[in-house]
Amino acid sequence: MARPRAGSRLRAAAGLAAVTAAISLAGCGGDENGAASASGSPSGKSPPRSPAPASPTPLSAADGTNVRACKDGTCEVKVTRRLTIRMDEEKLEVSAITVTSLTGDAISFEVGLPSSGAFDFNCEGDPRCQTMVAGPAAGSSGNAKITAHPGARVKANGVVITVVAASNGTVVLGMKPR
Repeated sequence: MARPRAGSRLRAAAGLAAVTAAISLAGCGGDENGAASASGSPSGKSPPRSPAPASPTPLSAADGTNVRACKDGTCEVKVTRRLTIRMDEEKLEVSAITVTSLTGDAISFEVGLPSSGAFDFNCEGDPRCQTMVAGPAAGSSGNAKITAHPGARVKANGVVITVVAASNGTVVLGMKPR
């Protein structure tokens, strides 16, 4: 095997030193386009900033917070506190919906059932939905207690109550007659 000449070793070492210096400088103060940062740039420009994270879109409802729009069983309302929504009991066989709690993405409410003693009630679309019915008995009204989350559809006699959206103790409820 032939022995390399001293001049070629020197050129190889100089080339390696140049590559090493280029790699070292590439990691210092440059942006993704290879431009120097503000500290090393004669132009003094700052690197572009990332946009601030967008704030969550506030929940909105077609009827706003006007729960009186729900009397006939057709509405979409934003609920932010405990309240009672009066219903047309004769038409819907539900006297009222009383919101008892708003926590995170959950809403707890009671549905006033008629004194006729009959009811048709269930919750779909929310595997975490919890329900309990007390009464009605002949001659007295009863109520159904529900804790639901977004996507829940609660069918209570003549009305379907949908949890459209929920976040941080604010819930949008949709209602329509069955």
